[in-house]
Amino acid sequence: MQPYIIVPSQGSDTADEWLRLGVDAQIAGQLPQAQQKYQQALRLDPRHPIATLNLAIVFAQSNLINEALLTIERASLFDDKHALIKMNWALMLHEADRTGEAYAMARAAYELSPDNNTRLALAMIAAAAGKPEAAIPIYNEILDADPKHPVAGINACFVLTLTNVGPEQLLVQRKKWWEAQRYTGPKEPHYCDRNPDRPLRVGYVGGDFKQHSAAFIFGRVLYHHSPAIEMYLYSTLPVNPAEDVRTKKFKDLAGDRWRDITAVSDEEAAKMIRHDKIDILVDLAAHTNGGRLGLFTRKPAPIQVTAWGFAHGTGCQEVDYFLADPIAVPPEERQHYVEQIVDLPCIVTLEGPEDYNLKGTSSPPLRKNGYVTFGSYARYEKMTDECLETFAAILRRVEDSRIEFKDHALRRPYAIKRIVSFMPDIDPSRILPSLATSHPDHMLAYQQADICLDPFPHGGGVVGLETLYMGVPLITLYGTQPAGRSASSVLTVMGRGDWVARSKEEYIDKAVALAENPKAMSEARKTLRDELMNSPAVKGYPEYVEAVYREMWKRYCAS
Repeated sequence: MQPYIIVPSQGSDTADEWLRLGVDAQIAGQLPQAQQKYQQALRLDPRHPIATLNLAIVFAQSNLINEALLTIERASLFDDKHALIKMNWALMLHEADRTGEAYAMARAAYELSPDNNTRLALAMIAAAAGKPEAAIPIYNEILDADPKHPVAGINACFVLTLTNVGPEQLLVQRKKWWEAQRYTGPKEPHYCDRNPDRPLRVGYVGGDFKQHSAAFIFGRVLYHHSPAIEMYLYSTLPVNPAEDVRTKKFKDLAGDRWRDITAVSDEEAAKMIRHDKIDILVDLAAHTNGGRLGLFTRKPAPIQVTAWGFAHGTGCQEVDYFLADPIAVPPEERQHYVEQIVDLPCIVTLEGPEDYNLKGTSSPPLRKNGYVTFGSYARYEKMTDECLETFAAILRRVEDSRIEFKDHALRRPYAIKRIVSFMPDIDPSRILPSLATSHPDHMLAYQQADICLDPFPHGGGVVGLETLYMGVPLITLYGTQPAGRSASSVLTVMGRGDWVARSKEEYIDKAVALAENPKAMSEARKTLRDELMNSPAVKGYPEYVEAVYREMWKRYCAS
C-alpha cells in the first residue's frame, strides 16, 4: 500500500466536523465509517477538496483504485494548487501502474511544495520508473531535513545500487544511514560459553523466509546445515505457511526455534536474541524490505554477519563480517567496507527448485524459430537507460533477432513504451514484453531464449543463477559494485569467464559472437546445469560456510 497522506480538518463549520469524524475513523482503520462521514461532509459542501481527497484515499485503501482516481481528480478540480492532492494522486496513479502519469504528477506536487511528503512520493516513483539517478538527490533532500526519516534512508541505500557508483560512494550513503539510525545506548556484554568446538547457535534475520528470490540463494545454506549448527530464524515480515510451501519448509526446519519479530521492537528483539544465546547473527536483508539493521546496531550477538539476501555491505560498524568473494569485492576495494570481508567460493549460491521437476537441457529456440531470441527476465527497475541502449545495439547487429523481457512491471504500458523508446529504429514486433507468471512457468520461460542478457549496473541476482540452472547461456557486464557482479562471480567459478564482459562494447561483442555460433549455444545448453551444480558456487557450499562460522567463533573465543 502506498504512503498516502490523510489531511486533517482545518475549518469549524458543520462539514468540517464531519470531516474530522471521518479522519478519526480512517486513522482507526474503519474505512466504511470513514467513507460515510466524508460523504456527509460532501452532502453539506459538495466542493470540499479535503473531504474529497480523503474519500479518494479511502477508496484506494479499499483496493478500489479506479474509484479513487475518479474521486481525486474531482478533488483537484476544487483545488488545483494543493500539493497533497497532487501527491496522493501521483501515488494512486503509481498504484494503478500508470507510471508515466504518476511521475509527472509527483513532479507537479514537488514543484508546488518541496516538502518531505512530496519528495518521498517523487523519489519512490522515479526509482520505479527506471530513473534511480533522479531519486537519489531527492532522498538526500529528505535526509538533510530529517536524518532519521524511516523510509528515505533505507531507500537511498538500496536505490544507489541501481546506479553506476562504486563502493566508496555507497559507503558514504550507508554511513549516513548508520550515523542517523544506530543505537547509541549502552550495550550489554555477551555471556557465551567460549568453547571453540561446541555446536554453534546461528540466528538468521530477514523477511524472505518464503517463495522469494532471495530464499533460493540463502536456502542452500539453511536447508543443509549439519548438527554442528543450531539454527534460529527471526522473521521480520508477515508470512503464511498455509499458503507458501517455502515458508512451511523454513518453519518446519526451525521448529521451536522459529521467531516472528514482525511486530517486535528492536529492543525486544535484541532481548529475544540474547535470551536464545545466539553466537552468530546473520543479516539476510540489509537495506531492503524486511531489513532490521537497527537491531544489529544493538549488537545482540557477539559475532554479526551480512550475507546472501542483499549481499552488498551494510555500513554498520556493529556488523563484523561480510561474506563475499574476490570477484564481487576485489582486495583493492575492501577499504570501502566497514565489515571484514570473508571470502566464500562465490558470493551467491543456489538451492535449485528440484520439486518443479524441470529439465535443465533444451534445444536452442533458434532451431525452431529461425532467428535468435535474447532474453532479459530480471526486474524492470534494473533496466537503466544505458542497459536498454546496449540491448538495442545487440539487436541491430544480430539480424532479425528478438528480445523478450519478462517482469510484473510490464503490465504497465509506460514500461513497454520506455523500452521501445530506446529502440526507435527496430521493428516493435521484435520486442516481446511478457507478463509475470507462476515461478515454475517463469523458470520454463528462460528456455524460450537462446541467450540471456544480464541487466546492468545492478545485475539480475537470482535470475542469473536460474538462467544457468535452466541451461541457458548468460552474458554479463562486470559491474562497479557487488550488485552488478554476482553473475560474474558465478560464471567465473563455473569456468565460463569468457561470458563476462568488462565494457559495454565487449558485452555487445560477446552477445553477438555467441548468437553467431549456434553450435556453442547448443552444446552449452546440454551441460550448463551440471556445470553450475557441480561448481564451487553450489557443491560443498554449506560445508564451507560452516567452516567459516567455526573459524569466526574460534577467533572470538581466543580474543
